[in-house]
Amino acid sequence: MLLGSLSRPRVSRLLRALALALAFATFTAPIYAQQTVINAPSVDQTPKGRVFALHESQVRTWGDTSFWQTTHFVTYGVTKHVELAVTAYNIGTPLKRLATLGVGWKGAADIPGLARRAPQWEAKVGAGQMVAIPLRGERLGVWSYLQSSVRLPVLRTRLMAGVSDGPKAMFGKATTHFMGSFEQPLAALPGALGHALHDVTLLGEWWAGQHEFADFVPGFNYHRGKTVVILGYKLANAPGTRGDGIVFEIGRTF
Repeated sequence: MLLGSLSRPRVSRLLRALALALAFATFTAPIYAQQTVINAPSVDQTPKGRVFALHESQVRTWGDTSFWQTTHFVTYGVTKHVELAVTAYNIGTPLKRLATLGVGWKGAADIPGLARRAPQWEAKVGAGQMVAIPLRGERLGVWSYLQSSVRLPVLRTRLMAGVSDGPKAMFGKATTHFMGSFEQPLAALPGALGHALHDVTLLGEWWAGQHEFADFVPGFNYHRGKTVVILGYKLANAPGTRGDGIVFEIGRTF
């Protein structure tokens, strides 16, 4: 495996270089609208000249460990192809050491050739970077990621796979790991059921490894007009963890 043969510093430098290269390429590629899956970045973008704001709460009120942690997310569409983002992570109770302010960009582009030969697959590649500014404790760091996405014909299922490289200030340790997701529009169901659930999508995302984002989150997305609501359940990769909990998000484009 290529990544396995490289040291982590080399992987980090490679991801950053490729992400920067894609930033320039995306200024000529068409992009459409959805900023994240749940926490994982999407290959879709905030429309040019528009602002998207999202609030996320992660809540656990049972057992011997309860918490309420929030993430606040604002993006601005610079062009059709690139957005800028500011995100505040882990603001809540109890106080967490990894409270972080992230400032960065995200972009995406059609995979050359496939957009013409197989448009129904909606094959895209994306990248992004975020400077992680710690609000407590850790040193400044940079998160970089690359991803690709396709949509299956007929079922309309969107699949995403990518590699993420992030600093201790954001992930609790320096880490390079896999991230992936699926999005299944329930409008693909036959007949009246598909019509009734037209605005609902079944979601799932997974971050590999053992770090702050290392979990599987299944859930649902309700997206109508300018508003999106997401409800899911966080299952940490380590069984029996006390970090499992309900995930709720609400966002709107302005």
